[in-house]
Parts: sequence; structure tokens; C-alpha cells
Amino acid sequence: MKIRATVMIVMLSLAVSACAVTYGDEQAGYGQVANETGQEIPEYHGKKTVVAVLPLGLSQRAAERYPHLLAKDVGLGIHNRVVDALYDTNRFRFVEDKGNVIKDVLKRQWMSSAGMVAQDTAVKIGQLLGAAKVIYGEVYDFSQGGERIGPTGRNRGGRTRVGVQIRLVDTTTLEYVPASGVGYGRDVGEASERAIRDAVVNLVRRLEKKHMNP
Repeated sequence: MKIRATVMIVMLSLAVSACAVTYGDEQAGYGQVANETGQEIPEYHGKKTVVAVLPLGLSQRAAERYPHLLAKDVGLGIHNRVVDALYDTNRFRFVEDKGNVIKDVLKRQWMSSAGMVAQDTAVKIGQLLGAAKVIYGEVYDFSQGGERIGPTGRNRGGRTRVGVQIRLVDTTTLEYVPASGVGYGRDVGEASERAIRDAVVNLVRRLEKKHMNP
């Protein structure tokens, strides 16, 4: 009886250890635990910078595998989430769209799966809109239902993964600051919102480090 009890305890210990390792590997492998709830945006009470926010592009690979992402409402929804997240930082003032510029960029970049807009084009649009800086970027990573598209990681079973990169470029000096974020969720909206917030928080922290904001 003692031998059986000892064997049972050892087997139970091994089972618990295996579960712990599996869980730990998943967390370490993805490294995105913070994105489940989103990072906190640092407080800011300084002078605001005038920016133009362009719609993100969509990587060609993601568009080819998931053509439903090319729908206009998906691109516009992601653009609006970027603007909302940037607004919540209390660091920016947004210029008004002139002559449906944003809609034109959305059509050329998102709906054509053109990817990230070229920096010189972003700068020209920013200057046209009268902005000191332009924020633009790309959805570079997307996966659903266990599939994966992108250079890093893989999707958690049955969930949606979105990876975005945004860039803030000075329309005068052409200096830019990049920031990326990855988010998981039940659908595109939830995953993209977490990824965008993650990217915006990373951008803000880099701006603080570089003292780019006046």
C-alpha cells in the first residue's frame, strides 16, 4: 500500500509539473501577457503636438490569406482605434482632413493591400494637412484559428492575433520613431484594439526617452 501511495504521489507530482511547464512555456513563448488587459498610458500634461494620422496599411500576405480584411469598414475601424488611442495619450492635436485625403489613403493603402505607406508620401500628406508630425504604419501580422502570418510567434488556439507597427515622422527633419504592438482577442476588433494600444504606449515611451515632444 505504501508503495502504491508513493507511486500515486509521484505520478500526481509529474502531472502537475507537466501542466505548469506547459503553461509557463505558453506565457514565455508568446511574451504578450500584458496585452490581455492592455498597457497603461503614461500621464502627460505638456504641450500637444499637431499630427496627421494616416490609415494603416495591410501586409500583402495577410490580405491574400484573409481577403475579408480588405473590407473598407475593417480598415476604417482600425484607423479610428489608432486615433482614439493617440487621443487618450493627451499628447496630440489632430488636423482636419482636407479634400477626403484620409479616405483616399485608406483606399490606396488598405484596400489594395499596399502595406505601409512610403515615408516621403506620408511626409507630403502631413505637410499638405499642415501637421508638424505624421503617424502612419501597417498591420504586419495577422492570424486566426491557430494559423499564423508574420515573422514572430504563433496564434493561440482559436484566437485572433494582430501585430501592428506605427511610425511618427517629423515633416521637417524626417526623423521618425517606430513602435510595434501585438494583441490577442476573440475577433479582429478586440485583438487590433489591444495591439494598437500596446504600440501607442510603446511610442509614447520612446518619445519621452528621445524628448521629441516639446
